Amino acid sequence: MENNKLNDSESTEDTENISNIKNQDPKWIDNSGEEVNDVFGFNPSAELVNGRAAMIGFLMLILTELVFHGRPVTSAIFGIN
Repeated sequence: MENNKLNDSESTEDTENISNIKNQDPKWIDNSGEEVNDVFGFNPSAELVNGRAAMIGFLMLILTELVFHGRPVTSAIFGIN
């Protein structure tokens, strides 16, 4: 019975933490854990944003290559050789 009470209190705390996280606006965090206020434009965090965008781009490139079995995307989608 005590285990159920502990699990119930833990799950209540977890749901409260999750709801608090859901109510917060998304934030950019730099490598030192500080919030980045100016994300776009010429600023010190521009390389961080560019690096994250490049990672997403490379992932999409790899997934596209896997889906089209190595055929060029222009040929597979648009029919351009």
